[in-house]
Order: sequence, then structure tokens, then C-alpha cells
Amino acid sequence: MRFFVPSTLLVLALLVGCADPPAPEAAALVANAAVETAAVEGAAHEASYSPFVVHMSRPQGLPFQHISFKDVGMSLPEDERVMAYETLAESLSLELQRAIDDVSVEVRHTVEILDPAAHLACEGQHIYVDLWRAGEGWGYSLWSGCGEEDEFAHEEVEPVRVAIAGSAESFEPLARDIAESLVDATRTGCFTRDC
Repeated sequence: MRFFVPSTLLVLALLVGCADPPAPEAAALVANAAVETAAVEGAAHEASYSPFVVHMSRPQGLPFQHISFKDVGMSLPEDERVMAYETLAESLSLELQRAIDDVSVEVRHTVEILDPAAHLACEGQHIYVDLWRAGEGWGYSLWSGCGEEDEFAHEEVEPVRVAIAGSAESFEPLARDIAESLVDATRTGCFTRDC
């Protein structure tokens, strides 16, 4: 004889529909389901890396050649992430070409950068960009290394500056803001928290 064990969601639905207070066993099931839900939601918010890296030729005075991106809370649907990451990298590439004289910029699809282990040993001439959702807009921080002192920008792009969230236009203000922060850091030579 086979027994069918209902899923946690079915058990929860049955418990909610009951008029009597749940038995201690049912309360334990509800508590376990809450823990499982929190674990799933936490996993959904784990950092992920963009495979699109901005590569630059290095004219005089530009201390970095590569810019990579880490999604630490953009809250994008999984099927939209790759296009969003590529759109942001291309937008930033265009903004940097406009802002910095005599620089050649290209976006490369770099599969190796997807491995979190590739980010454990920070290298020179590399800028790391963390990205997240900030209300209806976007937030970002810029890092020249792996230590806390290496964060040299932490900004949020105002919601009113963002067009339709997730569209190509919504990344243009973000890319422009990141480019401005990079140009300012290059001009002042400040790529750490306390300069």
C-alpha cells in the first residue's frame, strides 16, 4: 500500500481553512514551512555575476582596464537578467567612451567571471560594481579591491530618473551615474573610501 504525503503548501492551505486552532504538530509544520520559505527567498537573493565585462585600453592616467558587475539585489526575473546585464555593460561602455578622451572600450562576454571563486583574489586595474534595486531606481557601489576601504562610491540613482524598470532606457541613467563616478575618481586619483 502506498501513502501519499501532501506537500508543505497543501498542509498549510488545509491548516488555514480549519476553524479549530492548529494542533502542536500542525504549528510545527507551519514553522518549518516558514523556515523553508525564508531559505528559498534567501537563495533567490544571493549575489550573481554578470558575464559581460567592460574592457578598456589604458590611456595615460586611467588606472583600470576592466569593469565587472555583481548583482547583489537587482530583483530581476531570471529570464531577464542576461539581457539586463548586457544592456548595462553596453550603456556604460558608451558613456565611458563619451566621457574619457582617447579610450577604446568594448564589452566582452567572459564566462570565467561567473565563477564566484574568480572574485576572491582582487586584481589591480579592475573596478568591481555591485548593483541592487533601490526603491523604483537602482543602487550601486564601486570597488577597487576586496577590502572595505576599497569602496570608493556608494550611490543610488533616483527613481524619477529611471524610465520603465528593466527596459534598456532604465539602465542609461545608472550607466551615466557610474561613468560620472569613475571619471571623478580618475580626476581626483581617489579609488578608496578615505582619500
